[in-house]
Amino acid sequence: MSKRMKNKLLPKSKIFKKKKKNNSKKEYHFGLGPKMINSMNIALREDDIIHVRKIVEGLSEYDLANLIEALPLGDRKKLIEILGDKINPEVFPELNDVVQEQVIDTLDEPQIVKIANELDSDEVVEILEHMDEDEQKSIIKQLDPELKYQVQSSMSYPEDSAGRLMTREFVSMPDWWTVKEAKEYLLKNEELPEDFYDIFLTDEKFHPTGQIALDKLLRAKPSEQLFDVMDGEIVPVSVTTDQEEVAHMFREYGWMSAMVVDNKGHLIGAILIDDVVDVIHEEASEDIMHLSGAEEGDVYKSVFSIFRSRVVWLLTNLAATIVAASVVKGFQDIIAQISVLAVLMPIVASMGGTTGNQTLAVVVRALATKELTSTNTLRMILKEFLVGLSNGMLFAGLIGVITHLWFPDYNVISLIIAVAMLINLTIASLAGILIPLTLNKLKVDPAISSGVFLIAVTDSGGFFVFLGLAKLLLF
Repeated sequence: MSKRMKNKLLPKSKIFKKKKKNNSKKEYHFGLGPKMINSMNIALREDDIIHVRKIVEGLSEYDLANLIEALPLGDRKKLIEILGDKINPEVFPELNDVVQEQVIDTLDEPQIVKIANELDSDEVVEILEHMDEDEQKSIIKQLDPELKYQVQSSMSYPEDSAGRLMTREFVSMPDWWTVKEAKEYLLKNEELPEDFYDIFLTDEKFHPTGQIALDKLLRAKPSEQLFDVMDGEIVPVSVTTDQEEVAHMFREYGWMSAMVVDNKGHLIGAILIDDVVDVIHEEASEDIMHLSGAEEGDVYKSVFSIFRSRVVWLLTNLAATIVAASVVKGFQDIIAQISVLAVLMPIVASMGGTTGNQTLAVVVRALATKELTSTNTLRMILKEFLVGLSNGMLFAGLIGVITHLWFPDYNVISLIIAVAMLINLTIASLAGILIPLTLNKLKVDPAISSGVFLIAVTDSGGFFVFLGLAKLLLF
């Protein structure tokens, strides 16, 4: 039975429990283990097509997806070429985004169209997002009419918006129906999906008015109207809402599913909890990777692709370190006279960098989870200033004592490094919060650029403060 068969009473009105897309790897996945992976590697290298198909036969879409991901890139492409359009379409939503793109590149257009026609609209949109505009148009043109309409509509919305994330299949009913009518409809309608959680209720203009969880519907009296037993406090999601905001709303309200409305308030789709889990995972992984200059999915990419994505970050960091080196160069005359300064100055910069990174990690996460708002920003800035000041005083005293023990003949330098430590740690804490806040205000992802600016501030600032004080007090 087709997944997209229309609801006879209300158009586009059913909801599917989609399988979660796996974005992480473990050594074992149910029936899939090293022996099977090794067997597949050997069969592919020996071009033993019969053995390849025998290994794949009987694997669930989940295990097959994990098998594809576990193979080297060359063997992965060879396996897809052997399977062709006989591969179970349900495998594609299970694949990591990078691997999914690699697999799609291996298939020709008719094969992609055949696979797409067996998937839900949001899954097709996910596949099309990896293609250029001409390829997208060509494939959409060949889709089944209903799926074509759904995909075109979803693709018209901004990337990473609720419109791209939502599914067009959901269960809805008029809010004036009785509980008895609703139950009869669910029992008699053979086109309903196997799994769904909530029923969305609408008025005569298809505006959402509430929703009912299935367990609540089962306990309600047959004579009651749905309007009287529904959860009336609903918060429809606008089709243009960013997916990060959608994930935040699910977390705040404890939703299992959410209604999506267009700019006229009409119910046009639904977002399910499993899609939101994917978003949370993707956004969190993306932020962590960006802070280090890497990208999610690097484990599946070729050496050149990884090199190309990381070299930009490294070049930017090189520029930041050159700035820091230029600061040191300006004081090379005093460093030449007192070599002890060269021994001690990395300590100040390193401690500043560590302090700034601690604050940066907290602030980037708080921005992503909406915990940092306009009402508590000033309080957070003051708090980080006081934390930096406290750490500065503690480690200023500590490094002052250590320096005196190391170099008892340079008492003034002990004072200089203590003061420099206090100043740099305080500045680093402030930089750790002000940099991401500023970037966020400028609509720049703070996870991508904050680290580079922080390095420039803590390294250059640390060297300048320490060496500047040395020049002021020693010369």
